[in-house]
Amino acid sequence: TNAVHGPDQLRQRVAFALGQIWVVSAARLNQARMLVPYLRLLHANAFSNYRTLMEEVTLSPAMGRYLDMVNNAKPPANSQMRANENYAREIMQLFTIGTVKLNPDGSTVLDAGGQPVPTYTQADIEGLARAFTGWTFPVQPGQPPRATNPPYYSGRMVAWEANHDTGAKTLLDGYQLPAGQTAKQDLDAALDHLFRHPNAGPFLAKRLIGALVTSNPSPEYIARVAAAFDSDSQGKRGELKNVIRAILLDPEARAGDSAAHAPRAGHLREPVLYLIGLLRAVGDRVAEENRLAAYASAMGQNLFYPPTVFNYFQLLNRINAGGENLSAPEFEILTPSNALARVNVVDAVAYQRLSPSVTIDLVPWMNLASVHKWYLTEALNRSLLYGRMTEEMRDKILIALDAGADAGVRAQAALYLVASSPLYQVQQ
Repeated sequence: TNAVHGPDQLRQRVAFALGQIWVVSAARLNQARMLVPYLRLLHANAFSNYRTLMEEVTLSPAMGRYLDMVNNAKPPANSQMRANENYAREIMQLFTIGTVKLNPDGSTVLDAGGQPVPTYTQADIEGLARAFTGWTFPVQPGQPPRATNPPYYSGRMVAWEANHDTGAKTLLDGYQLPAGQTAKQDLDAALDHLFRHPNAGPFLAKRLIGALVTSNPSPEYIARVAAAFDSDSQGKRGELKNVIRAILLDPEARAGDSAAHAPRAGHLREPVLYLIGLLRAVGDRVAEENRLAAYASAMGQNLFYPPTVFNYFQLLNRINAGGENLSAPEFEILTPSNALARVNVVDAVAYQRLSPSVTIDLVPWMNLASVHKWYLTEALNRSLLYGRMTEEMRDKILIALDAGADAGVRAQAALYLVASSPLYQVQQ
């Protein structure tokens, strides 16, 4: 409902994109009280500093539960046990720096033998896991603090110092945490170290460009956005507002305007964004109680239920398009069955049978159809395709509209044909 009607569309989109980097899933956080505070956290920090976001997510009870940092206590003395490594591994692998060292343009750093240079080792994971020990759920109102507080998802996790490993620790690239530090001191130092890593800029640039603009950005585009991460106009590092501005105002962000760049530009609209974009374009009204999530699930994206910490789809997924081997993450969940489901959703929107909770107003389109069918196609061209409709496509739609004399039928048919077309399904 917020995504369809909210006036803060950029915040909605960025928060959704960040949620696909810093992944949690309702498969484990299976109650609203667990998940809603995390979603609010992402929206509140969509335009904040990335270091702030790193800390807020790290201390989120939802993330603590999902990746086992909550109640991750130091092992007993003289035991062979180790601190839980789950969050320590994923914050490096998926959330901040990735598995291999990157150049500023996002390309992989190679060693003398031509092999990728790893970013971290198993020993680095173990050191970071020890730095993250000692945190438990927030204290419930009216309850005394405990070494392992019962599950509570409002607020930040809190430290129980007796469960924190106070020994000296070595993190990636030999960075040392001295002995005797508190849980908060170790956490701050560890997050600062990851935030300052040279991979952070190109890593986040590739992820956010992929979510907001294109799956196949040029190295130069990545380098420009990474530079925006490294420093804003005041020399401050990690300002998300600066990064997002650099992404959306870059000349390459409009590469899809040119047919010559079309094979490489843009990305397949993932199901949630496909549905939301269509509803916003046709001016629908959506009640708070609705079945829209079920439609997204039928198209292959079960909202808030990514199957793994790697998100709904793999970043490494590729397809052959126009003779090129292109990155195409969203195509991983485009199966024959849910490709048909996408068309069926458009049909339900156009013919006003999506849901009783969704009100669709086709009167503006019908008015245009009653004047001339060309005006109808041009209005849809501008509102859905940003003026990119080809003459061949328009001619075929105009021929199809000859089959119905009624303005309402023409409006529905034209909307169905445009919104189900590849030109709309792929955002360029």
